[in-house]
Amino acid sequence: MIKKFFQVSAILSLTSAVLLAGCQNKEVKQVNSSSSPNQQKALEPVNLKYYFFGASKPGDQDVYDGLNKVLKEKINTTVEFIKVPVGDYTQKMSVMVNAREEFDLAFTSPSYLNYFEQSAKGSFVDLTELLPKYAPETYKQLKPSIWDAAKVNGKIYASINQQIFARQSGFNVNKAIADKYGFNPTSVKKMSDLIPLLDKVKAGEPAEKTDQLFNAQMKNQVFSYFFPSYEWENIGGVDVPGVAKSTDKNPKVFNEYDTPEFKDFIMTLSDFQKKGLIAKDALTRPTFDSAKYMASSIATLMPGIEETVKATYKAEQYVIPLGEPLLTSANAIATMTAVSTTSKHPERALMVIELLNTDKDLYNLLVWGIEGVDYKKIGNNRIESLPGAKYGPAYGWMFGNQFNSFISGTQPDDVWEQTKKLNESAKLSTLYGFSFNADNVKAESANSAAIVNEYKAAFNTGLYGADTEKKYNEFLAKLKTAGLDKVLAEKQKQVDAFIATKK
Repeated sequence: MIKKFFQVSAILSLTSAVLLAGCQNKEVKQVNSSSSPNQQKALEPVNLKYYFFGASKPGDQDVYDGLNKVLKEKINTTVEFIKVPVGDYTQKMSVMVNAREEFDLAFTSPSYLNYFEQSAKGSFVDLTELLPKYAPETYKQLKPSIWDAAKVNGKIYASINQQIFARQSGFNVNKAIADKYGFNPTSVKKMSDLIPLLDKVKAGEPAEKTDQLFNAQMKNQVFSYFFPSYEWENIGGVDVPGVAKSTDKNPKVFNEYDTPEFKDFIMTLSDFQKKGLIAKDALTRPTFDSAKYMASSIATLMPGIEETVKATYKAEQYVIPLGEPLLTSANAIATMTAVSTTSKHPERALMVIELLNTDKDLYNLLVWGIEGVDYKKIGNNRIESLPGAKYGPAYGWMFGNQFNSFISGTQPDDVWEQTKKLNESAKLSTLYGFSFNADNVKAESANSAAIVNEYKAAFNTGLYGADTEKKYNEFLAKLKTAGLDKVLAEKQKQVDAFIATKK
């Protein structure tokens, strides 16, 4: 019987200074919800734009109206909450950023709207001094060593959303159907170990239920999900090749795509596609039925993950862990909120961040929706989603402090205490606190990332078929032509310098 697994993921400074030149220190007081009505009125009314990813729901606007009622009362602010489909997020936001389109807040990470790249090129406001001033409680919630993980050239360019920092990857498998076919979850150590079960389900279940058995997540950097199990970590974001082994005393940077692990990954997915385990029209189908998925890769295991995947896939799931929890800098900043340098109100944007981290009611409204409409309370901090819910739940880790969240389903009452302990006890990477500066290899990094994204979706879905190995060799050759060797050498140089400071 499988156990419950509770382990588990100078230009800009000047720009920021100009943007904030008119900020009044008195505004810091407005963050506190106990501020008097007269103090509240001292703030001019502003409207902000906040971009993040997720699927649109019928109840979105009602929830956003409720959020704005609170934000208006507390900090005289309204926010336009703008959802972007997950697979389109980085591309859409990159276009907006490059066009210098005006907005205020955005989700960022090493994987989505690359935090390191965007910080280095001046897309985000330097928050090093502004966080303690305009989001003081948010800043106090995390240890200095966690904030160190967010530093690029010694500066903090986004607020870290507090959640699971330790990373452990794995798989989820539909329990009822797996039990029907005599599946042993402990038999799975890698993706190809899922084939015997998926083959049986493909042969034994009605065809209309088996056209998308494996969730290929075609637009995501799925291969990077497995890095913790290899004890690898990204150096400078997942779009640009170059990783190192997290636990080595003197880590060596290498191209993760030129490895047996990656080749096995793409050849397995090609086999999945050949067997009909991945949707044939994966790259063109507009929507997928999450209840049809038999198995999926999980980027981050955490206490209570069973309930999360049950809600996502609409059925009880086996959760199968790979490796041990690992704490890296990239994992600590896997989910962040940045302020755009095009924002006219960066100080007010930080006040919104502060409330999402400190106001439990506001946070839960954004994540869970409206009580009596989307959920009902069945305990002091425990809720149950209602059948007719029109909203969410949204990704709780994407906003503020997830430890403010209600708990539901099979999540233990102390799920957030367990998560905090796991963050403290996870194995610490040798490179914790290191951040890569891509200034010397900007063009080569951009060219390499473009090539990765050119091939990614087809690799993830196995759609190169019999040509997979040929395309793989072509892919590696293009990376070399793009200047990847120069990128790897620069990463190694900076890693060596970082390690030298620790000796």
